[in-house]
Amino acid sequence: MVIDSHVHRYPPEVFVNPTAFAISRGEKHWQNLVAAEKGPTIQGWADRETMLADMDSGGVNKAVLLGWYWEKPETCVLHNRWHAEWIRRDPERFIAFAAINPLGEKTIDELKVVRDEGFRGIGEILPAVQGFSMRDPNWLKIVEFAVETGWPINFHVSELVGHPHHGRTPTPFTDFQWLAETYPELKIILAHWGGLLPFYELNGHIRKSFANVWYDVAASPLLYNPKVFRSVVDVVGSEKVLYGSDYPLRLYPSKQEKPDFSTFLAEIQDSGLTELEQKNILGENASRLFGFEQ
Repeated sequence: MVIDSHVHRYPPEVFVNPTAFAISRGEKHWQNLVAAEKGPTIQGWADRETMLADMDSGGVNKAVLLGWYWEKPETCVLHNRWHAEWIRRDPERFIAFAAINPLGEKTIDELKVVRDEGFRGIGEILPAVQGFSMRDPNWLKIVEFAVETGWPINFHVSELVGHPHHGRTPTPFTDFQWLAETYPELKIILAHWGGLLPFYELNGHIRKSFANVWYDVAASPLLYNPKVFRSVVDVVGSEKVLYGSDYPLRLYPSKQEKPDFSTFLAEIQDSGLTELEQKNILGENASRLFGFEQ
């Protein structure tokens, strides 16, 4: 089974005019990412039929619909309503994570609603954009909810050093260390290779503290050389790496007119990993983490 642990999806009323949607919601950060005023954007779009067809073409059995790190709590609630509808319609193909912002007064109530709707996690989360700190009491109530339910939390992580791009917001690695050590039962997913944070697991103390931390590989072709697969697996093991595409981003903008799953999956299969390592990354790890039976 191939499980994509990191995709995004929006309804047609959003992607027919993303700028108008962003303005109507006051979501300036999202607008800068998906509807840049200058130059081409790597953002692609896909309706239900296109996404399912691309999954079938790439051999992807299930995909995790991640929420966005919205600046407005009301947009998070709206996004969750989209996800609830989509997992009801295609329960065998999609898994939903909750979009949340701790600044909302009823965030815990919303999490209880989506729990009952069959959601399986929280994220993406990005404190620097959403306006809260890792030690914010409202945020820690959400963390405790995730621990109680056994839900993973997915964090958007940008590299500390790298090429400039829209929305690049480096995250203090010490925040993740504090969170992992304060809540060792919390399941943490650090997106985009964790900004290469996994290499810090060469330190024995961090390795122990990060026992419940996973790294997804979303958007990898836009960020790193394919050697990153072999390099990170040699440090943390294949059991801690999750396949994610960041679909519908165009991961190969110079040669890719529309998003797909197949091109990146082919790169992973040619990245020097063993058959067992590929099996772990492409589905086994996510199956265990999300409580699926293969």
